[in-house]
Amino acid sequence: MGRPRKKVDVGLIIELYTRKGLSVRKVARVVGVSHDTVARRLEEAGIKLRKWMLPEERSG
Repeated sequence: MGRPRKKVDVGLIIELYTRKGLSVRKVARVVGVSHDTVARRLEEAGIKLRKWMLPEERSG
């Protein structure tokens, strides 16, 4: 059962995340849902989430 799913424009989420390069958290702010909801919808759509690294890990 669980909670009802929030109505979200998945196309907009994909556009903001993949083409505009926004983070999951920034997409969530724009769309007005939690970052967990955005991440879940992206994964359901077959979009692989980007991994992030701390700045000192990037140079190594």
